[in-house]
Amino acid sequence: MRVLHPVQPQEMLICRGTYSYHVSGQATGDVETWLITQLPDGTQIVRADIDGSRGSGSNLVTQMRRYPDGKPEWLRIRYRRGGINAAAQYSFEEAGVRVARQAEGYSRRVKLVEIAADYVVDYHPVIAHDYVWRGYPDNAGGEGRSIPVFSPDLWAAGENILQGRALRFHIMPQARSRCVTPARTVPEAQHYAITMNDGTEALAWFDSEGIPVRWTYPAKQLDFLLTEYQQAGPR
Repeated sequence: MRVLHPVQPQEMLICRGTYSYHVSGQATGDVETWLITQLPDGTQIVRADIDGSRGSGSNLVTQMRRYPDGKPEWLRIRYRRGGINAAAQYSFEEAGVRVARQAEGYSRRVKLVEIAADYVVDYHPVIAHDYVWRGYPDNAGGEGRSIPVFSPDLWAAGENILQGRALRFHIMPQARSRCVTPARTVPEAQHYAITMNDGTEALAWFDSEGIPVRWTYPAKQLDFLLTEYQQAGPR
């Protein structure tokens, strides 16, 4: 697993795993490995590595640090796709995100992206999709809700790569259901339907700790499955 910053001795393992990416039921060759650790002060670090060397050709390495309450503190990204080689850091403020990014061949850019308070972050690895579980309000009572989402843009061209976008996604809880993947079975997984800004619809299943077990885009026949999972023992 490639990482931006090595795991330090004071970090304690929470869990780790692997997702396999599929199209129309067939593995694409893209594989995501991830790792969640906790520091002595209760903050957590989420590392993810999407290796597309045997599939799409895209490679994404991320590191997110979040406060004990789950809110994001900062995110760092390194991204390669075709002739694109870029890196960025996102510092999360109460109602804005400070973006510092640079693509190879272009000058460094710094910008503040304004966004509604209590936003969540979708930074693209499947392990990052816990934003649904974290973003759905406790007092929503099972009704659909629109939530503010910040997301780095992986598909922008040239110097605009990794710029930040302020979006709104609609989340609708579904009945809990059994979710079976190669890594584990969750008998009563938390289940959500998500509609994104462009109308794309997704379905997601989470365990009780908010770990995505499966994420799928039915219309596109894209499926992301947890294929390996390890949870730390008692500490």
